[in-house]
Amino acid sequence: MKQLKMLVTATAVMALATSALAGPGSWKQVGKPGAWQATIAGTSLGDKIYTVESSGVLYVTDPATGVWKQLGKPDFAQTRFMFAAAGSLFTIEKSGNLYRVNPSNGSWKQVGKAGAWKGTIRGTALGDAIYTVEANGVLYKTDPGTGKWKALGKPDFRNTRFIFGAGNSLYTIEKSGNLYWVDPSNGKWRQVGKAGAWKATTAGAALGGQVYTVESSGVLYHTNPKTGNWKQLGKPDFVSTRFMFPVGGKLYTIERSGNLYAVEVR
Repeated sequence: MKQLKMLVTATAVMALATSALAGPGSWKQVGKPGAWQATIAGTSLGDKIYTVESSGVLYVTDPATGVWKQLGKPDFAQTRFMFAAAGSLFTIEKSGNLYRVNPSNGSWKQVGKAGAWKGTIRGTALGDAIYTVEANGVLYKTDPGTGKWKALGKPDFRNTRFIFGAGNSLYTIEKSGNLYWVDPSNGKWRQVGKAGAWKATTAGAALGGQVYTVESSGVLYHTNPKTGNWKQLGKPDFVSTRFMFPVGGKLYTIERSGNLYAVEVR
């Protein structure tokens, strides 16, 4: 996405405003330019976006306005992953510890055994469970209420680059660019769509049972994960996208510039 400069012409501002709400793939900036520059992890819960910055501070953002506020103390500098499940936030730290975080005030407590998620390389939430992939290729399902986990299926996921919870299923994109449907009850999987079609994916999110991905070309795609059929949305404006979050019926992206954008997908 074209980075907004600190100084822009009135004509450019008008053109940006006009592009908003122009159909699927159109976008508009939300909040102050560069305000999310230091984001290292994030997730969405309800109608809010939660992000952690390199300083360790946890923020909650109202994506409708871009207004944000700090939650709790700067305790999150070691956060590697953040998920939303069972009405709470959960983080996996570099130590491999899992923490439940209160989304109203940022208070936290450890869940499960210390270091149990040390090998985690990917993760997502689906329903009230957290699913993680470890470097050895094993897929795990964790009960975030107790921290108890179990392995699902065979160690087939060591090449997983992205994992999404969409509808009642899990979906992964592998280093090969293949998209797979994964049964969240037993880890069984099957390929969906054309081999290698998601090779260039750099970011993604699930919304309304559908999968949305951005490629290195900057193109945003909508994929029906049941069939693997995909289509381009809008122009190739997303080359700098780092994070994608579903909120309501929209996607929100954080760019390398630190800008937050609302993206129409319908």
